[in-house]
Amino acid sequence: MRRGVVLVLAVTFAATQARAHIAPSVDDNNRYLKLTPAADRVRISYTVLFGEVPGALNRKTIDANKDGTISDDEAAAFGTKVAGEVAPALEVTVDGKVQPVSWATVAVGMGSPQTAAGSFSVDLVAWACLPVARGKHRIVLRDRFRIPRPGETEAKVEDSPGVILHHARVGTFNDPTHDYRFVGAGGPLSEDGLDVEFTAGDKAPLTADGTCAGTAAGKRPPVRMIMTLAAGIGFALAVLAVLLKRRRRRR
Repeated sequence: MRRGVVLVLAVTFAATQARAHIAPSVDDNNRYLKLTPAADRVRISYTVLFGEVPGALNRKTIDANKDGTISDDEAAAFGTKVAGEVAPALEVTVDGKVQPVSWATVAVGMGSPQTAAGSFSVDLVAWACLPVARGKHRIVLRDRFRIPRPGETEAKVEDSPGVILHHARVGTFNDPTHDYRFVGAGGPLSEDGLDVEFTAGDKAPLTADGTCAGTAAGKRPPVRMIMTLAAGIGFALAVLAVLLKRRRRRR
């Protein structure tokens, strides 16, 4: 596979879309980034797919006790290691404020537990919370993770019900399918980043799991505060009416 950086705009044909990152590379490692906006958050999905040759080499080090089989604990330890390398290499800015990346899910798909096998994946999921639920927002993600033996990088934005995508671009590239592919290390994702602007409407999915409850609800005035404010305004208007009435009588 050619080195350097090549940007390939994703084509819109369904057959090409169906073939995307199904099969691993032989000699290289690929990565796949997907953003899914919702009412109060953006789901960040990040997959590192180790190719057949580098996967086979990594399996030998993952098999810590050298028994020829990779246990769940050994796989989890490697997944945690990769997650710890990727997180600080991602810069996520939501509505102008940088948020640290904390993985909610770290899963290792070994396929075969045998040390002598080849390709496998590390799948990571994080949530970028919005400062307030629904409305118009912007998220910019820069990826400076230096994957060993870099092959293909795919970055895409997934459609979500109730969410309108205004743009999903990488630098000057603005593909209508919101799907970008690069070949090689670095590239536009590390500097320009994936820039997404969207509006989450009333029908956008709102998950009541508490993950983003603090930030999403923090900007909304509670009902009691609204009622108190309304009562205060009503009282002030009543007092003003009485004063105006007395003033007219004096005249």
